[in-house]
Amino acid sequence: MSILKKYFSYLNVIPERTYQSTFNGTLEINWVNGKKILDTKNTNYSYGNLGKVLRKGLNNITCDYQSKNASVLILGLGGGDVVKQLRSNFKSQATITAVEIDPVIIEIALNEFDIIPNSTLEIVNADANVFLKYTKENYDLIIVDLFNDTEIPEFVFQTTFIKTIYAVLKLNGNIIFNTFILSDVHEVRNNKFIENLKRYFTVHEFKKLYGHNHLIITQKLK
Repeated sequence: MSILKKYFSYLNVIPERTYQSTFNGTLEINWVNGKKILDTKNTNYSYGNLGKVLRKGLNNITCDYQSKNASVLILGLGGGDVVKQLRSNFKSQATITAVEIDPVIIEIALNEFDIIPNSTLEIVNADANVFLKYTKENYDLIIVDLFNDTEIPEFVFQTTFIKTIYAVLKLNGNIIFNTFILSDVHEVRNNKFIENLKRYFTVHEFKKLYGHNHLIITQKLK
């Protein structure tokens, strides 16, 4: 990308290219404020405000997710923003497993944002709900960032999912749930979800982050 084009991205969104996905529709690579980001038709997926939301979550957890012995599970890779934050901003040396159902998203993470698998980063092309049921691992930190454009899969809010994710989280471990509230329906949904989470975890929440994001952080203490 030319320096001039990058400069103009501080004034206007500069489109770079698009991808077509069965799961997410049109995915856009854009330049905004000098940064390359991943957008859907209706929202930012990676490296925009979403990155700020996830950074807020990482700043408010207590589990060990930085040492070489730690293990992190990311459900919903996106462009790999949280992987870069864990490595660069938070200096985490943990083993990271990123689960992503959309192969086009994985292609974008690799080719556009240099998220390259290695000995401490595994990328799994799978349904997150199915992965959780069959994994034999336990994790210090789980980040749930599951979106199809502006929709969150319904299974995320179900008791079955909560029990399953509780079972693979280590004692004193944290889960970061990235959700949103766009309407009264979402408000009711999230309130019920939090009450259900409180049956298993301690819960903290941050509402209206950078607009409509609702960040929920849980910890397993028993």
